Amino acid sequence: MEPLLFRLGEMVHTYIVVCGGKPYMVVGSLLDALAKASEECSGESTEIYKAKLIVELDPEDLREIRESLSRRAAAGPAPAKTEKAAGYAVVFDQMFKGFAEILARELHDMPLEFHEVLGRGIDRPIRIAPGVYQQPARDDYDVLSLLERLANQYRGVIFFTGDKKLAMQARLIPGVDVEYLPPGEVAGKEMALKLMASRIRELVRR
Repeated sequence: MEPLLFRLGEMVHTYIVVCGGKPYMVVGSLLDALAKASEECSGESTEIYKAKLIVELDPEDLREIRESLSRRAAAGPAPAKTEKAAGYAVVFDQMFKGFAEILARELHDMPLEFHEVLGRGIDRPIRIAPGVYQQPARDDYDVLSLLERLANQYRGVIFFTGDKKLAMQARLIPGVDVEYLPPGEVAGKEMALKLMASRIRELVRR
């Protein structure tokens, strides 16, 4: 295995990427572990451990990750970290389209910025209302990258999703509170909006 490394000033975790029976140790974020898997595990089933198995990747998953990494590399280096804003970023996956604008009006007195993830149709963030943005995302990796970026900019991130696999991965990102609302569990849009508003207030005021 590779030697244990520490990054001063950063919160890091240890992951084990197992590819074809060969382990690789990664110290960093979940995205670092996914990047290692995409480099070492071409065409092979892969496991990533953080004390326990957290995700299992098949060759199709790795292909999507590779494509995302290529786009990320083409976009250039990430901007330097700055002091975090005092407010929270609230992110909705594609299941909750249109929720951001409604909750932005409902919670206008709170220090919040809202982000609605769109699968296709846009290639850059779009401001659709004061403090409300639509974000492009081709796959789960793009969503995780968005969450990690916002977690570095804001006091905290609140992520609402109905995707169980995505929820499990997002919970591994420091600074992200994941609210998993599977389809059919909440009786209607109005009830979902009330639950979301209540949970956002609770998390911001804790």
